Amino acid sequence: MSEIKRWHDKSQKLADMMRVLNNMSDKELDEIAKYLYQVVNIYRKQRKSQDDGLSIGRDKLFGYYKAYQKRRWYDRNPSLSSAVNILSILPPREVDSIINGFIDALKKSGLYDIYHQKQKQVKE
Repeated sequence: MSEIKRWHDKSQKLADMMRVLNNMSDKELDEIAKYLYQVVNIYRKQRKSQDDGLSIGRDKLFGYYKAYQKRRWYDRNPSLSSAVNILSILPPREVDSIINGFIDALKKSGLYDIYHQKQKQVKE
């Protein structure tokens, strides 16, 4: 198995989602990132109610520094940056559940077609 180089490669669903989001225009990303942010916040609130703390380590603190400096492509969108910072500290199984919820939210909102089109473009 190859070595994981980026934090978002720890989950295939997450890596795929990040690739799709990275290929969106700013306008598309503004619309869609809000849904990811909402799903992540719902998850975080549920997790807080279970009194399960999220642990952040040295790498995560450096990630927050990078976010503050807006050095990564996803830091330019506040909703996406916030959601991604939470996703980066979760285990892959939980991340996959959140992404499933995100896709469901897009389907219910009518924005899934935009996401799906970009997904097809990325695969080509």
